[in-house]
Amino acid sequence: MKRVRLTKTDLLSVGLCLVAILPGLMVYSRLPDQIPTHFGLDGLPNGYSSRAFAVFGLPVSVAVTQLIYCITTNLLRKGQEIRRAEKVIRFLLPVILYVVEIVMLMYAMGKLTNISTIGGALMTVLFLVLGNYMPKVRRSTFFGIRTPHTLSNEEVWDKTHRFAGMLYVIAGILCMIITVTGLSLVTILVLMALTFLIPFLYSEILYHRLKKNRTG
Repeated sequence: MKRVRLTKTDLLSVGLCLVAILPGLMVYSRLPDQIPTHFGLDGLPNGYSSRAFAVFGLPVSVAVTQLIYCITTNLLRKGQEIRRAEKVIRFLLPVILYVVEIVMLMYAMGKLTNISTIGGALMTVLFLVLGNYMPKVRRSTFFGIRTPHTLSNEEVWDKTHRFAGMLYVIAGILCMIITVTGLSLVTILVLMALTFLIPFLYSEILYHRLKKNRTG
């Protein structure tokens, strides 16, 4: 069986997931027995978990997920070095987890009454980060806009990811506007769906256009 090596980046990203336990540990005695862990589109809780799961179980579950992701991508990478853009994106999950954990704890302690603004701000940052790094992502079987045509054609891959980067930055700005104006989270979800779908359609159109130009 092939031995899987974990890099310092892998171990750090998994470790950061576990760091999310610390805020809950610091206020554990002041937390209620049931903590909201799921929120609806209105920003209000519609699902609860035990205090122990919210503080310990959730970070550990995400850490295990991150570890599996690191192992899987390293196997697919076949010894190739992790590129800078992929390193940054690898840390998105731990950062998002930390923010989510803080929000849940603050809500449980009565410090927050609605998380819509937090959710909108989080999506704004996510889109802006992805928009900055998507054009730098090289062809890969485990990250990026992976279609048969982007994976088989480097030009289609590069142009699609440059287009996606621009689109994600625009989406981030729109998310910020939606958050500031207090519009529903449904609007952000629709924006997310369109932003992630359009690059796939663009790659197909681009591939057939290039193919037609070369044969014509």
